[in-house]
Amino acid sequence: MADDTDLKVNVDLLVNSESRLKGLNKEFKNLGTRKDDMHPHWGSGEVADAMDEFVDNWDDYRAKMLDNIDTVGKLIKSTIDGFTGLDRDLADGLRKGRKK
Repeated sequence: MADDTDLKVNVDLLVNSESRLKGLNKEFKNLGTRKDDMHPHWGSGEVADAMDEFVDNWDDYRAKMLDNIDTVGKLIKSTIDGFTGLDRDLADGLRKGRKK
């Protein structure tokens, strides 16, 4: 009977994905900027200016990635909650139907 389902959801995969996204989010947040620490090693002139621009751009893109990671994490969490809740409700309905 279980093989006849139209929709199969791998909740373990979703839970694992959510966990990995949380880990990525933490890592990206902890990166911070090391611009001030590295600036003396860049030398002067055009190289230092290019590195400053690169680091500033990286900070902007990192912030966007953090937003996207957070959004996808919330979507995964709501999917997990939705399907596990639905599964629980269906199981409760079957149990109640058997008691009658």
